[in-house]
Parts: sequence; structure tokens; C-alpha cells
Amino acid sequence: MRIAIHNHYAGQDVAETEFSKRICYAASNLGWEALEVGSSAEIARFAPDFVIALHFRTPKLTKYPTYGSMVTPPAYFVHEDQFLKNILSYDGYLSSSENISSWLRDILYNTKKIHFVSPWFTTSHSVPYRRPQIAEPRLLYAGTNWDGPRYRQLFEELDAESYLDIYGPAIAWSYVKKSFRGLLPFDGNSIFDALHSSGVGLCLHRNEHREAATSSSRIFEIVASGAIAICQDHPFIRENFGDSVLYLDSAGEAPALVKQISEYMKWITENQKQAFDLSKRAYEIYSKKYTLEKLLSDLVPHHQKIAAQKIGRPVHTGVRKDSGVQFIVRVGDRGCSYVDRALDSLASQTCGSVGVILVQYRNVPNLTQLLKKYDEHLNIKILESPDNGFRSTQLWAGLQAVSSEYFGILDDDDMVHPGHVDSLLRLLQGTDTHGVAYSGSVRVWESHDRSPGSQPPHQMPSEPAELAYFEPFDLNRLVALDNFITSNAFLARSSLLKDLGEDPRLPLLEDLFLLLYLCRKTAFVFSYEATAEFYWRQGKDDNSVLLDQPNWILSRDRIKDLLWKQSFHFMQNVGPGLAGLPNRLSGLEHKLSDLERKLAQTEIALTHTNTKIDGVAIRLNRYLNLPVFNLLRRVRRVLFRLPPPPHP
Repeated sequence: MRIAIHNHYAGQDVAETEFSKRICYAASNLGWEALEVGSSAEIARFAPDFVIALHFRTPKLTKYPTYGSMVTPPAYFVHEDQFLKNILSYDGYLSSSENISSWLRDILYNTKKIHFVSPWFTTSHSVPYRRPQIAEPRLLYAGTNWDGPRYRQLFEELDAESYLDIYGPAIAWSYVKKSFRGLLPFDGNSIFDALHSSGVGLCLHRNEHREAATSSSRIFEIVASGAIAICQDHPFIRENFGDSVLYLDSAGEAPALVKQISEYMKWITENQKQAFDLSKRAYEIYSKKYTLEKLLSDLVPHHQKIAAQKIGRPVHTGVRKDSGVQFIVRVGDRGCSYVDRALDSLASQTCGSVGVILVQYRNVPNLTQLLKKYDEHLNIKILESPDNGFRSTQLWAGLQAVSSEYFGILDDDDMVHPGHVDSLLRLLQGTDTHGVAYSGSVRVWESHDRSPGSQPPHQMPSEPAELAYFEPFDLNRLVALDNFITSNAFLARSSLLKDLGEDPRLPLLEDLFLLLYLCRKTAFVFSYEATAEFYWRQGKDDNSVLLDQPNWILSRDRIKDLLWKQSFHFMQNVGPGLAGLPNRLSGLEHKLSDLERKLAQTEIALTHTNTKIDGVAIRLNRYLNLPVFNLLRRVRRVLFRLPPPPHP
């Protein structure tokens, strides 16, 4: 088994990096091959059996089954539309609590998406048991404090005790005077050695984690190392580790908690046998139920089922049958390497009954030789079309030649994932009320030069792919000419073409005009999958999206005229110039969505700024006590809704 671990924060000293290392160790112990990756390009090169996305900032971006590590409380992502789309793009879900699993059931309730939910925790690979060193026990706490100082008053008071060791980034712990010990390597193992040497570990959680009953990695690190765990009360820990750990009074104030921790440290020193018993029992629970080897092994049956349902294998019988689905592929602007990629993606479809209507409007060198490669796998019909400057001319020629039950479009520089046709056919064949099914689309930046050995230009993004479109159907957006369905993302019933009409002679936006034509006849259904890829390059010569603005304006204005006063499905009318109320509402909704996105980004930036300001203010406080700095602190407390400072 080969697994790619997609870490949005690859290369950074964060919890996801530590977790990815542990997954790699566990995979190796199982005889698997695992690789931490930071981009879709690395995934494609590695060609894994499946991908684990470690953070909800990372959507599914490749054809490989992708499973989301759902270990963060929903409170962190439910208010951000793009995060929800990222999560909905996954093929399966690795959930760390019933609260998260329940939220997943709710958000997926009205979809027909094939998926699974499997238990998953930010735990550890299997490590041997070691009796902790508790003759003179020390208390270890490790944290990056990515969201600002956590439990600051507690740690400031614990700092006065002689037994505390704190590890993490220096800037995150600048207020700790005596107990800070530096940053442990994020290598998947160092934390266990440090905990074993200290003998006791402290496990704390944010309120959001306690409310969602999802546990951080701290409890698993502590018990795996053999150390005694002193834990803030938490539903998951209480239910699964019972009395094998020591609990703090969750309602206690900092002074009371320090007193309770000190009493536990004294008890451990004076009751070595009982302490060792706690250590052993907690380790056995972890070893039997929560090693990453077990969780990964339990994931395999789910993966095999999903792979069979969504990916499967292309059906190549050696005998071409009448195609149930035909794709219109227009060629003439680009070379054979692009056409080969597009046709290969069609030949790889799992449904096994895909045909091609290849519309050629310019000569493509070596095309005849290339097509022989697909003689046994694709039923290809070749049409000649005039090169008259209208992209709609080639499209309409292909549409008029469709003879299959369903049809789609695939530009010669785009592709679809192996299960694309099968997933959309499943939707269309399961309903009589919808005539078009479509998927989400991934946009990929690629080098203009696709020749072997060519290198992408320096300005190519480090992550070349993004989940560009993943939208439930919205007629208002389409009639406002705001297209969210790429030309290669949909399949439609061919019966809808019976009164297609003549070529509209559009230089651009011909695929949008076709979608609007279909909107007049039928309802659309979204697959909640991301199975289409479209490519952007930096040159204008073969990139229609970068053509001159006048052509876009001309096409837009002509579509408005072509559809003037036309009725759409659900009896929704389009006013003169498509400038009626639905358009204005759509525009307002987009502006609001954009403002919400910017607000979310601002809140994240403010959180990081808050941490930095806190560190700067503390360092300045060592030397200065001027009124202006006191004023700065008061403003910051109001801005970030922080509690008042503790009384000295």
C-alpha cells in the first residue's frame, strides 16, 4: 500500500508535521510506503493508493482517493464556505469524535455522495513500553500555542514550581521565566523520549475540543511514552482511559489547579508502585485501541470499497461497443501531447462505454498515428469543421453528431478522473427529473511547454492546483453569466438536443450558452465530487481564458440577446439584458461571500498578530513601563475580546 500524507504546513514546525512523521513510521511498520507531500504535483509523482489530507484547508486535488483527517472541532470551519467545500470534496472521512461524525452526517445528508466515516485520532505509531523515570518526577508540557498563549495564568504560576519542563517555540513561551527548555524536533519520536525522562505529562484542551469530545495528540503521546498523564477532564479521555490517568478539576482556577498538580506530583513520588500501575494500564489501552498501525489497518476495507465503487479499473474488452456516452473533443490549437492526455483520461473511465466525437478544425501533426493507440479502447468518430473563428461552430458540429444516450464535452487540454463518467451516470440513471449531472472542478496551472523534460517557469505556484468550482446548482448565477460548471464537468441526456438550433456563432462562452440552453429544458444535479481538471497556462496563444477582452464582451452581449425573454426550467424568466432582480441578488450574494472570506482571512491574520504583539509586549515590559504601552495593552484586550489582566 502506498499512501501520500498531504500536509498543508509541510516543512513547518507544527502539529501536522509531527503527525505526518508518525503516520509514516506506522505505515513502514505495516510494510507500506508513505510519503509526506506538500502539493498535488508531489502526489501525482508519487502515485499513491490513497491520500490523507491532514487539514481542512486542503481539498481533494488529484484523481487519487482522498480521505480527510477530521480531528478539528467543527467550530473551526463551519463558518467558512471554502473550508466546507474542501471537506465535501473528500472521498472518505477519518473522524476523531461522534460529534464530528454527526456533523458529517448532517452536511452530507442531502447529497448522494459515496463516502465512509472511519475512526481516527492524532495518536502515535506503536512504540515499546518503557517504565517512566519517576524517582524524581518532572512534569512536561509541549505546545506551539499557534492561537496565542493558552492557560497563561496557569503556566505563569506553575513556573514558580521546581518540577515543570515546557517545550515549544521560544516566541510562544516568552512569558515563562524558569521552565522553558526549548523546541523539540518535530521528528515523530523525540517527544516520547522527553516524556519518558520527565515521567509525567500534562494534557490540556481548548474548550472547543472538550465540547466536541475530540482529543488532541497530548494524551496519546503521554501514555505511549509510559509517562503518567495528568489530564484536564475531557469526555473522550474519561470514557476511554478511565481511571488510568489523573484528572484535574476542570472548573478550578489557576491557583487551585497548581495546588492539585503539585499534590499529584507528590503522590507519584510517594506511591511509585501505584503510579507504575497507572502507566501500564494507560499504555495497554493505547496499544490495543489507538496505535496508528491499527487505525490504518482498519481503514483498508473502507478504502478497498471506495476504490472499487469510485475508481475500479477501466473496462477494456478488446471489442468496441456502441458508446453509452460520447464526448465532443475539439482539436486544432494544441499539439498531440495535450490530445493524448485528454483521450487517455477517457480511455481510463471505469464505465467502459465511452466514445469520442473528435472535431478537427486545424491540422494536428501526428494525430492519425496517435488515434491508432486508442483503436481498441475508444470508439472515435472524426469530423472536419471550418476554422472560422467561432468556437461554437465546432461544438455545434459535435452536438449534431451525437448518437449516444448521454454526452459530454472535453477540451483537448483538459481531463477527467477515472470515475467521472460512472459517478455522473449513477446520478442520471437514478432520477427522471434531472437531465444534467455535473461535478466540481480542479484548476491546474501547468507549463506552456509539455515536451519531455521541460521545466515549469519560476513563477509557477508551489501548489499548482486548486479546487476552483465546487458549487450546488444556482440558476441565478448562470443567468447572470457567472459560470461555475466547467465544460468538462457535466454529462447530459442526449434527448435534450432534439431542437438544438443552428450554430450561434460565438467566439467564446459557447459552453456557457449550451448550459443555459439545457437550463431551459431540465434540472441539474451536483455530484459533490471533484472529478474534472482544467488547465491554465501563462501564454495567450492557446488559452481562451486569456484572449482579448473585446471577444469576451462580444460573446456576453450576444448571449444576452440570444436568450432575451426566454423561460428557464422552474419557470424562471430572464429579463432584458439579463439585468433583472436575480442578477442583482446574485451580485450581492457574491459580494457578501467575498466579504465573509476576507473577514475570515483577517481574523486568522489578527490571531497571528495577537500572538506576536503579546510576545513583543512581554519583552518590552522587562525594560519599559510607559503609559503608552499600558494603553496599547488595553486597546489589544478590547480588540481581541481578552479578559482583564490578573491582579498582582
